[in-house]
Amino acid sequence: MEETKEYARSLTIARQLCNIMQQHQLQDIGELKEWLEHNNIAVETIQLLMNGSELAKKVELYRQQDKEMAILALRTKIRNYQRHRLFIRISSTAAAIILLISFGLLFHKLSQQEESQALVSIIPTISSPMIITPDGEYHDLSKITTDTTHHLNIAYKSTEEIKYTYQSQANNIEEERFNQLIIPNQCNYQVTLCDGSTIRLNAGSRLEYPNSFPSHERKVRLSGEAYFEIKHDGRPFTVEIRQASIRVYGTQFNINAYQDTNIETVLVEGKIGISIRDSSHQEKILKPNQLSRLNLLTGEQKIVEVDIQKYIAWTTGFLRYDNDPLELLIQDLNRWYGSDFEFSNNNLKNIRISASINKDTPLQEVLAMIQTTAKIKFHLIERRYLITR
Repeated sequence: MEETKEYARSLTIARQLCNIMQQHQLQDIGELKEWLEHNNIAVETIQLLMNGSELAKKVELYRQQDKEMAILALRTKIRNYQRHRLFIRISSTAAAIILLISFGLLFHKLSQQEESQALVSIIPTISSPMIITPDGEYHDLSKITTDTTHHLNIAYKSTEEIKYTYQSQANNIEEERFNQLIIPNQCNYQVTLCDGSTIRLNAGSRLEYPNSFPSHERKVRLSGEAYFEIKHDGRPFTVEIRQASIRVYGTQFNINAYQDTNIETVLVEGKIGISIRDSSHQEKILKPNQLSRLNLLTGEQKIVEVDIQKYIAWTTGFLRYDNDPLELLIQDLNRWYGSDFEFSNNNLKNIRISASINKDTPLQEVLAMIQTTAKIKFHLIERRYLITR
C-alpha cells in the first residue's frame, strides 16, 4: 500500500511539472529545470524522488504499473504544452518519472538495468482512433484499408465502430497478446470484441484487449471511461484498471477511471464484483443502480444508490451534472472540445453546478450557459480559457 501511495504521489508531481511547463511556456526540460531552481518549487519532494536508494524501488514499481498509458499520457501532454515538436528519449521503466530524470537521475542508471528495453520513440499526435498491435504497429482507424482490417482480424469498420470477427473459445493460446485501442479527445468509439461483447469508449480513453480470448477467462485493461455490455458465455470476464479488478458476470456497467487514484463504477444490470489485486481488500458485489467509489490509495470503497442515467448519459451524446463541482465539468469540456482551461482561483473549482449539455452544442454556447449558471467568466487568452469571477 505504501508503494501505491508513492506511485500516485510521483505521478501527481509529474503532472504538476507538465502544468508548470504549460503555464510558463517552457520549451524543454532544461528550461523547466532552470525555472524550478529559481523558484524553489517542491524542492523537498523532488529531492526525495531523486534519492538514489529510492530509485531502484521506483523503477521496479513503474515497471509493473501502467507503463504504456503513462508513456502515452505524458508524451501527449508535454507535446500539447509546447509550441515546437519535442522528441523524448525514455526507458520503458521510467514512464511516469520522465520529467524527474533531468533533475539528477542519471539516465545510464536506468539503461544499465534495462538496456534492451531502452528506446527512442516518437508518438504521433493522435487526432483519430488508433490501434497499436502487440508487434508495435500503429494503425489510424480513419485511414486503414480493407486489407489492413482483414490482417487485424476486424470484420467491420465505420467512422465510430469496429467489430472483430466472432470466435469461439480458443484452447491453444500460449500467451495473450494485447492490442491497444486509443481514443483521442473530441471522440467516442465502440469496439465489439471477438466474444460479441461491446465496449463504448469515451474521449481520452484506452482499452487493451486480445484478438482471441483463451478458454478459461476473458480479460481487458482500461484507462479512462467506458460503457460495457458483456456477453455471458461461461467464462469469467475481468476488467483491470491499474491495481483494481472488476469481475463481470454477464452485465452492463460503466467505469470512470480518468483519475489516477479513484475509480467510479455504476451498474446498469447484472452483477459485478470489485476488488484490489494483491491486497487484503475483499471483493464487493455491486447491484443494479448502485455506484462504487474506490480509492486506490486507501482501499476505501463506498457504495451508494444513484440515478444511473447521469453516469451513462455520455453514451447518448450528453454530459449531465447534478450539484457537481465545476472542476468536473471543465475536465469533461477539455476532453470533449479539446480546449484548455485554467482556474484563476482554486476555490472556483468547488462551485456546484447542475446542467445537461448536448455534445453537439458549440463550445461558445456551452460557456455562455455556464457563465450564467455559475456566475463566472471565461477569458480567451492565447487559445486558453481563464476562468474568473
